[in-house]
Amino acid sequence: MTAPQFPSETRRRGVSAQRAAAVVFAIGMFMSIMDSQIVNVALATLGRQFDAHTSDVQWVVTGYLLSLAICIPASGWIGDRFGTKRTYLVAIGIFTVASALCALSTSLVELVIMRLLQGLGGGMMAPIGTAVLYRAYAPAERVKVARSISRVTVLAPSTAPIIGGLLVSKLSWHWIFLVNIPVGIFLLVFAGLYLPEYRSGEQGSFDGIGALLGGGGLSAVLFALSSGPNDGWLSPTVLLTGILGAAALGVFIRRELGLRFPVLRIRLLADRMFRRACGIVSLATTVFFGSLVFTALYLQQARGFSAIQSGLTTFPTAIGIGISSQVVSRLYPRIGPRRLMIGGFAGMAVMTAALSSLGSSTSLWEVRGLMFLLGLSMPYVMMPTQASAFARISHADTGHASAIFTTVQRSASAIAIAIFATVLAGAGGGGIEPPASSFRAVYLVGAIVAIAGIALAWGVHDSDAAATMTKNRKMAPKEEAPATVST
Repeated sequence: MTAPQFPSETRRRGVSAQRAAAVVFAIGMFMSIMDSQIVNVALATLGRQFDAHTSDVQWVVTGYLLSLAICIPASGWIGDRFGTKRTYLVAIGIFTVASALCALSTSLVELVIMRLLQGLGGGMMAPIGTAVLYRAYAPAERVKVARSISRVTVLAPSTAPIIGGLLVSKLSWHWIFLVNIPVGIFLLVFAGLYLPEYRSGEQGSFDGIGALLGGGGLSAVLFALSSGPNDGWLSPTVLLTGILGAAALGVFIRRELGLRFPVLRIRLLADRMFRRACGIVSLATTVFFGSLVFTALYLQQARGFSAIQSGLTTFPTAIGIGISSQVVSRLYPRIGPRRLMIGGFAGMAVMTAALSSLGSSTSLWEVRGLMFLLGLSMPYVMMPTQASAFARISHADTGHASAIFTTVQRSASAIAIAIFATVLAGAGGGGIEPPASSFRAVYLVGAIVAIAGIALAWGVHDSDAAATMTKNRKMAPKEEAPATVST
C-alpha cells in the first residue's frame, strides 16, 4: 500500500511505530557506542592476555573502525532496497554473533578478524536505526528524536569506562563482548515483532564501484588519521593511505553526483540546512568527544587514577546533558535552532577553555563541575542540529541522509582524536605518562573549534527548520512518499 508520510499511527501488536523505532534506536545505538568505547578500557588487559605489543593490540580498535567505514556509505541504499527492518535485523544478527565469536577468540588474530565482522554489523546499525527513527516522527516532533539521540550518544561513552573497568577487573575481558549477546537477542525479537518494514521506490542497480570507492576511501582516510599521531604524519604508510583515500573519496563524490541511482545521494548536501547541520555536528562532536576522551587520559595517564575513578569523574557530563535536554526540547519550538546552537557553542568554548587550567593537583570536584557544565552546554548544539538536519529532506531520502550524517559524525570522532593527540604530543605529552600541563593546549584547541562552531551556526536560517518547530507545523510542506510500509 502507499505509505503515509510519517506512519506514527502504524501499530503492530499494540505498539506504535514511534515507540518501536525509539526503543530499537536507543538500545541499538547504546550497545554499538558502548562496545566501541568499552574495548578501549580493556586494551591493556588484552595485551597481557595475548602477550602482544600495544601497536598490535590497537588493531582490535582500528579494525573495527575500518570495518564500520566500509559499510556506512552503502547502508542507505541497502536499507531502502531490501527494507530497513530486514537490513537492521541482519545487522543486529551479525553484530551479536560476532560479539560471541570475539569472546571465544583464542588468539589476537582471531579477535581482530571477529572485530572486523562485528564492524560490518555495527556499520549498518547506526544509519539504518537513525533512518527508522526519523521516518517514524513527523518534522514537528523531531526534537523528541533529538532528545533521545543526545541521551544515548552521551550516556554510552560516559558510562563505558565504569562498566568496562568493572567487567575487566571483576570478571574477565570476555565479558566486554558477552554483554552484547542478551541485548542483541532482545533487539532481534523486539524489532522482528514490532518494527514496521519500509522499502523505497525505484533504486536502480547497486553501484558496486561507488561502494568500493566510498567505503575503501573512507577506511583509508580514517586509518591514516588513527595512525598519524603515533607513526608520524610524514610516515610513508600514513601519507600513502591518506592520499589514496582522499583521492578515492574525490572520485567517489564525482561519480555519485553523475549517477541517477547512486549508492549514496551526495547531492542531498545541496540542501542548505542539511549541509550546515553536517558541518555543525562535526565541530560539536570534535569538541565534545575530544574533551571527554582526553579528560579521561588526563585523569588516568597524567594523574594516575583508575579507569573506574576516571569514569566516575567524567560521568557528571551525562547528568548535565540529561538536565539540559529537558530545557532545550521546550525552547526549540519557540526560538528555533540558530540561537540555541550559538549559545551552546559559546558555553562549550568557555568550558573547554576553563579545562585548560587543570593541573597536577586540581581537585576532582573541580573537574566534575567543569564536565557537568560542558554537559549542560552540549544539548544546545546537538539537539537543534539533529532536530533540524532533516527538516527539508524527503521521506524517501531519509535513509541516504542518515548514512551521510552518520559518516560525518563518526569521522569527526576519529578526526578529534587525531587532532588532539597531535596537539598533546606537540605540547610534550607524547609519552606514556604525559605531564598534566601538556593537556592545556588540547583544551585550548577545543575552545578554538567551538568558536568556529559559533561562526558556522551564525549562518543558520531558522526558516529552513520551520517544519520541525511545533508552532510552524502548518508551514511544513507536503511531499510525496514513493515507498511502501508493510504492517
